[in-house]
Amino acid sequence: MALNIKALIEAIYSHSASDLHLVQDSPPYVRLDGVMRPVQAPAIGREDIEQFLRQVMPAYVGEDLEHRRGADFAWQPDGRMRFRVSAYYERDRLRMVMRLIKIKIATIEELDLPEVVRTIASWERGMVLLTGVTGSGKSTTLAAMLNHINEHESRCIITIEDPIEMVHPNIRSLVSQREVRRDVESFRHGLVQALRQDPDVILIGEMRDPETISTALRAAETGHYVFSTLHTSNAIHTVERILAEFPENEHALLREQLANNLRATVTQRLVRRTGGHGRVAALEIMVVNDTIRKLFIEDQVTSIATVIRERRDGMMMFDQHLADLVRAGTIEEAEALRYVEDDAAFRRYVKGRLSSADRGGIIG
Repeated sequence: MALNIKALIEAIYSHSASDLHLVQDSPPYVRLDGVMRPVQAPAIGREDIEQFLRQVMPAYVGEDLEHRRGADFAWQPDGRMRFRVSAYYERDRLRMVMRLIKIKIATIEELDLPEVVRTIASWERGMVLLTGVTGSGKSTTLAAMLNHINEHESRCIITIEDPIEMVHPNIRSLVSQREVRRDVESFRHGLVQALRQDPDVILIGEMRDPETISTALRAAETGHYVFSTLHTSNAIHTVERILAEFPENEHALLREQLANNLRATVTQRLVRRTGGHGRVAALEIMVVNDTIRKLFIEDQVTSIATVIRERRDGMMMFDQHLADLVRAGTIEEAEALRYVEDDAAFRRYVKGRLSSADRGGIIG
């Protein structure tokens, strides 16, 4: 085999690259600290990728690749790492993207996450949503939160994932991890079955349809602690995205369900650390307190940002957390400015200053 996959895998593991891209008729590429970099290697032939896929791709996934022209699966070469693999065709060329998942689950402390994340992980019921674009580290943060529960609480944790990424051993909790299509037909079917399996905590890899959202809310209503993800850019977009999945005549009831059951949203982006080595999550955190609960019910979702900006109950806007990271020396101000939403507000936060809007919000 002309392509030395084993050497490539060892290289991305040792350099903590996040992704390996294998593209037919092109040299490999890696994503290192968020930047795509070519590998000094010959172009990859189609037969190289096909031979590698035959070695690592589960048989039940092969049909997807040929008939749907794309397939996702997990692969674990050894006890140090796993990969989330996406194989697909592009203009009849075969491509693969391999996302590195280290077996050792990083803790909340190791990820430099704010203390409120530990507080959220310690709650017992309701629903928490991790949101952000693909590759923003949602799975890593979720794994750290589940790991915190696993290390400190005696609970039954059930996950439904596509595919399974981080593998959680039983520590103080009993963990059951089910993979869509391998163990269960779909997220919705897995969630319905999970409700009969004596869970305390349920993780749904992604809420992709109205049925899954409705079932997740019912699970939260019946006293379970539900975690899931959405591809949204902030708390307001998260709520609006959920509402948009349902007919308008159901929105009032849905807003009431969210007010009573949604406990928090955590939206994140990855930002390069000072010195350019490694990345850290910058977060927007909404905790559903009495004020936000009232905004849901009164259909004033767009006013949520004003409440978050007050920083009560551990809440924070992206610009506020970016400023915290700059003041701590974790990231450089120039790097933060690439991600801020309001330059003037961010510069105030870096200097530790507040405006009247930051203090008063809608209450003022």
